[in-house]
Formats: sequence, C-alpha cells, structure tokens
Amino acid sequence: MDQEKDDTGANLGPWGNSVSRRNILVGAGGVGVLAGVGILAGCSSNSDTADSAATDAGATKTGGILDGIMTQQIPSSLDPITNAQGAALNAAGPCHDWLEWVTVQGDLYPSLAETVSQDDPKTITYKLNSGVKFQNGEAVNAQAVADLIAWVQVKKNGAWLNSRFEGVKTEVVDELTIKILLPKPDVTFRFAVTRLPIVAVSTMAAQALTPSGCGPYKFDSWVQGSYVQYKKDPGYRNADAITLDGIKMEHFADANAGTQAFLAGGKNWVYPSSLSQAKDLKARSAAGEFKYLPAEPGVCYLINNCKTGPTKDPNVRKAIRLALDRGAMVEGAFNGVSRPLYSMLKPESSFYVPELEYERNITEAKALMAKAGMAKGFKEKIYTPNVDYFIGLSTIMKANLAEIGIEITVEIEETAAVIDRMFNKKDFNMVVLGDALSPEVSELPEYYLRSTGTRNCGKYVNKEVDKLLDQGLAEVDQAKRVEIYKKIQMITLLDDTAFIPLVAEQLPAAYKGSNFDEFAGGFIQYIIWPKAQLTA
Repeated sequence: MDQEKDDTGANLGPWGNSVSRRNILVGAGGVGVLAGVGILAGCSSNSDTADSAATDAGATKTGGILDGIMTQQIPSSLDPITNAQGAALNAAGPCHDWLEWVTVQGDLYPSLAETVSQDDPKTITYKLNSGVKFQNGEAVNAQAVADLIAWVQVKKNGAWLNSRFEGVKTEVVDELTIKILLPKPDVTFRFAVTRLPIVAVSTMAAQALTPSGCGPYKFDSWVQGSYVQYKKDPGYRNADAITLDGIKMEHFADANAGTQAFLAGGKNWVYPSSLSQAKDLKARSAAGEFKYLPAEPGVCYLINNCKTGPTKDPNVRKAIRLALDRGAMVEGAFNGVSRPLYSMLKPESSFYVPELEYERNITEAKALMAKAGMAKGFKEKIYTPNVDYFIGLSTIMKANLAEIGIEITVEIEETAAVIDRMFNKKDFNMVVLGDALSPEVSELPEYYLRSTGTRNCGKYVNKEVDKLLDQGLAEVDQAKRVEIYKKIQMITLLDDTAFIPLVAEQLPAAYKGSNFDEFAGGFIQYIIWPKAQLTA
C-alpha cells in the first residue's frame, strides 16, 4: 500500500535526484515515486521565484500574444530531435512536451509522465497521464514513446541523442506504462530523457518545417530568419490553464539589434540581450523601465582535433590551454559580466574540482610546444559562430596563441554551419562553441568525452576514461561518484586537454509585461511554455 507524504527537497530513489515541492509516494520497496501534479504547479529552480514574480509582475492577463525576441542564433530547422541547435529547441518548443523537465539545480518534474520510478540502476518505469493526444490526433501512450525511442536509435535518422540511447530496450507494460531497460547501470539516464520531446513518429518527416507534438501551442507559421508563430491548442491536455492566445518569437542574428527592437516597445522579452549594453540595461531596470535577468546557462569552450593535425599532440593542446587569457575574455567578449571556467561544471557544484584551476603560463606553454617539436609554431583556423561574444573569444585567442607561435585565422561561419562542421562533418582542428551547463555531472562528459559520445567531435579516445564513465553511471554512493568524476576531469581537462572550458556563457534577458523569469529562467536549454503568461 502506498502512503503519501509531502516532503520539500525530497530525493527520488537512492541516487539523489532532488524533487522540490512535490508530493512523493513511498511504495512498499521504499523507493520514491513522483506523484502526478498539475502542469502549471510552481517549478522554478528557486522556491520563492514563482510567488515573488507573480507579486512583482502584477495580475495575469487573459488572451493576447506573447511577443518575444530571440537573438544570436537563427534556427536552421524546427526539429529539435535532429537539430542540436539551442535555437531550434527554443523555436519549436511551444508545440512540444516532455516526460519530465529538469531545472538548472537538477530537480526533475513530471510532465507527460504521471509517475516515474527507478527501482534499480538499469530500469526506469514511466506511467503516462491518460487521455493525452498528439496534435495530429494520435494517442500519446506507452507504444508511442517506445516507437520514438526506436526511431532515435536508427543512426541514419540523425537524432543527436542517438548515442545516449544506444542499447536501450523498451517494454510496453500496458497502454500507459513503459519500462526503459538500460544496457548497463546508469543512474543518470533520466536526465538524457529530459532532452527528448515526445512526438509521433509519423510526423518526423515534417518536423523540420512544420513542428508538431503534444504541447500547449500549435504551429502556425515560420518565416525563416524572421519569426515563428504559434496559436493556443484547444486540444492540449491542460488547455484551461493556458492564458495566452498564442506566441510569437522574432529572430535577430545580432543581439544589439534585437535589444534595440525590444527597447523600441511592443515586445515582451529579449533573450539574450546585448552584452555591450549590459550596464545601461541594468541601470534602466533599476529605474523600473523593465526587468533584467542575469543568467549563466552555459559554458563557452574550445575543442581541438585530438586525432589529426598539430593538435593531435596533447602537448600542443596543453600549450594552447596554458596560453589562453580567460580574464581578457571576461572583460572583452562579455563586457565584464561573465567569469572564467575551468570545468564542465559550475564552481558551486559538489563535483567541482578546484585543482582544475591554473594560472596562465606562457613560459610553460612554449616549453610544451618545443616538446611537441613545434617551437616555431604553426598556422591554424578557429572556426567561430557568427555571434558577437564567440567572435570576441576567438579574437582574444588569436592574440594569446600568437605569443607561442601559433598563427590563427578566425574563420567566421553561421552558427548552423559551425554545428554541422563540428558534429556531422567533423571537419576542423580548432573550433569554439558553447553548451548548457548541466547540474548532472555525467551529462557533458558522456556527450563530449566518451569515445562514442554524440558530441565527441574532437575524436578523443581514452579507454581508461570510458571505463571511468561506466563506473560513474553505475555508482550510487555519492562520495565514490565524486572521486570517479574527479579522475575523469583531471585526465580529460588537464592531462589530455580534450576539452578546454573558457568562460561562462552569460546570456542575460530583459523583459516586461510577462513572467519570463518563471517560464524561462530556471530550466535547462528549453523554455517551459505552459507557464508563460502576460501580466498587467
């Protein structure tokens, strides 16, 4: 017999997936199960955020279009399953829903799933909400989820999560219950599932141009490079809770231009807002003109080709790492509103390794270049997205690396082209980009550092690291996990220098007449559109 208890900050199972402000069902086996809750229940990463936002922003308005501006990345398609662009995920998000959501603090919240349980490190059971339909009329049930996972596992389909689902099996228990059977112990797999919007496989061929899922809004129109628009879906499972008539996202490649469009009036938010205008925006926010939300969702990084070219030598990669001036990157590329990073984790993480931090050392960098037989240096390109702060980072790296004899050309391409070059063609020796910082220690190492990782575009292979990653996924003891991931970080970020974190990807937002801080401020990569509201 299950008994219900209300437990703030409870943990789901023995693996410490925090579940804040949620009812927990404790079964006979003593393993926590998430209880079903309303989709609009407070799920900010800070328990005070939702209440304070409602108080500060004013009463909720019914009807109207939420009109926002997304800057820097122009989506090349609207399919977030095959397109790894964050811009694609944001642009397609209003029509989608997930089994669970995850906050920047690692809290998991049920959405399409009514309950979730993980009784052992190789088995996850999802029980879905009943009566839910896709926007094409098909039922959202256990078989639909199983079919989608099978589709993701076919390499030719090009799902960017393909490697994460390798070897996974599914068991349809009944119409609404599906078991995920993992090929090896993996206590973090639920975090990977939060990256997968649940869609009908029959719609996959059309997702790139006409996205369709089971979310609160239906796709209306897309003018590529200009805007994408959605209208409220009356068939959504919780339609009565949706207060908006629709959503419009306008796209600006340049954050300065997008911010000026927001300041001109008539728009509810701009994200990311201009870094060069950060001080002015903060002052205007303090004066009450609008609200300003600092955000640190990601890490900017440099990846070198570990298999070919001069960077295949780890001594060269270490020399590059030691030559970089992160302080100049913070001040130059981010106008002083970022901070240096040395890890795939924020320094506040319990898995952070302080020993990763080091001082810039040109003398040692030159010695490493000489050890690699390249004392005279070499010529190379850094492929760079056409985004102001990435261009700023590469420009600073060009000056830094000239000090150790490396002559850099900053090769600027559209973001979609850089992503294609990195993750599909894998045609580069040096490239700069950014990714979301996950609260789960295993996530970025699984993508970038495992030899078969989906985002291992640097072609890094270390069998010892692969074994350690396996151990990290299987281990349930927190202290032992800390030691395992410390070894992984010391090997990959220092000894092998397979991935070079640079600075925090500081992406602030400005907003007014909406609860942007609640629906977009506390979650990883995607925006929680069911929570979006206009305010008086």
